[in-house]
Amino acid sequence: MKRLTLILLLALSALHAGAQAYVSTDKGSYVAGDRIWCSVFCAEGPAVAYLELISTDGVAARTRIDIRGGRGGGSLRLPLTIPTGNYRLVAYTDPQKAGDAAAEGPLVSVYNTLSTDRVADGVEVVDSVERGAVSAQAGYGLSAEAAPDGIKVDNLSGEAVSLSLSVYRDDSLEPASRSSIAGFVPGAPSPAAWGETLHARPVGSGELDESVTALLSVPGSQTDCYVAGLSEDGDFRFETENVFGSCDMVCQLQGLPEGAQCHLELQNPFAGPQVAGLPKLRVCRTQAGDLVRRGSAMLAGLSSDTLAVSIPMRRDHFFLTHECVSYVLDDYTRFPTMEEVFVEITPFVKMRRRGGVPRIYVLMKTSVADDTPRWGEAVVMVDGVPVPDQRLIMNYDPAIVRSIDAYQYRYCLGDKLFDGVVNLVTFKGNMPGLQFDDNVRIYSFDGCSLPQEHRGSETLYWHPLLDLPSGGSLSVPLENLQPGVRYTVSAEGMAEGGRAVYFRKTFVR
Repeated sequence: MKRLTLILLLALSALHAGAQAYVSTDKGSYVAGDRIWCSVFCAEGPAVAYLELISTDGVAARTRIDIRGGRGGGSLRLPLTIPTGNYRLVAYTDPQKAGDAAAEGPLVSVYNTLSTDRVADGVEVVDSVERGAVSAQAGYGLSAEAAPDGIKVDNLSGEAVSLSLSVYRDDSLEPASRSSIAGFVPGAPSPAAWGETLHARPVGSGELDESVTALLSVPGSQTDCYVAGLSEDGDFRFETENVFGSCDMVCQLQGLPEGAQCHLELQNPFAGPQVAGLPKLRVCRTQAGDLVRRGSAMLAGLSSDTLAVSIPMRRDHFFLTHECVSYVLDDYTRFPTMEEVFVEITPFVKMRRRGGVPRIYVLMKTSVADDTPRWGEAVVMVDGVPVPDQRLIMNYDPAIVRSIDAYQYRYCLGDKLFDGVVNLVTFKGNMPGLQFDDNVRIYSFDGCSLPQEHRGSETLYWHPLLDLPSGGSLSVPLENLQPGVRYTVSAEGMAEGGRAVYFRKTFVR
């Protein structure tokens, strides 16, 4: 039986040879509302992997995964309205090649316990569902043993290994076989990347030339402000660091010709490829008890998020490496206008009018050191979002500003050099009350999913990014093991030399 299981896993995993990315999941079946916990393996170069859960009806869920050193982790939340059926979890790093990845990726079974909706022609009602044998195991380079209070994983590969580890309750909803990393070959590493390229297309009237620049920024983030010029293809391409979680993105155009009415549309990078050849999900009445248990666990919040694993620090950034002078306005008398604030509170920041147009200046750091005051023009921001029209700043309500942060260092924003930065930080952190011109658009953006460790009643333990040295061992305590219940421990990883390692075993407590 062990030999037969190993041959089956190798045959199934052969489809992954040469794939852009491989995804391991905490288990093979879910109910609507669950979260699919994912771990991604790929070559060194990509900085982001795109994951889409797709059936013959189309895309049901999607997310971005941050990639560092060829590894990443995250999750997808299944909608409560997702139809019952089989889905393919498609992963790719190049949207242009997403079609090649559509035949790969793990097959995921989804049961909706709240609705009778089904994937079109995707469900078959049968008398019984076949289950794999108890105590079946297969693996290479890894070993795992159940202990009275948990499990122990050993690295037998002779090399350091990066892996994902899952222990889950195995029931009648789990598929008889699952994909394996055994045949995955990530290919030759490409140069390491540090972020995602976001495309924005200009829409409207007016001819644009090289003098027009575009700004992309995230309210509340001092490190997410990017500039792009017009490309040969007529769009703007922002080379960004990976953004985590859901946020707003502000797109602006600068230097538009007089009379031009134009704005940016942020392009969707997900390819949404079509999948074919998905087997029908076989369901039977004997699964009712497992469906009720899983549905109750989901509704009770037992599959909710837990403490996030620490994410690698972002690269050095101007705002992270330079000190600022911060004026907390509650420490001073509150004035009704921003002009009075700059006059009465901020000695290192001042406002002057030139031709009736307000300009904000900052006292340069070098002039403080040599006792020769020199004032330089500043780029002005609200919650990290550049505001080129400083008349908007003078009309802003100071009652909603928590502090004014002044950076007395030269700052390059696109092709323009400023002598400092002045950032108005509001209490809400989302630019409340700021009225932009018509060429500004704000879009909702779903960034990279957070890699998280998880414990629950169905998935007892999940970790997407574990490292084991050569010959190393890892003990994981488990508190929810129940006598007479069937469990599966699954570990998948890559050794330093690029060879896949894996282990999967089903046992009864």
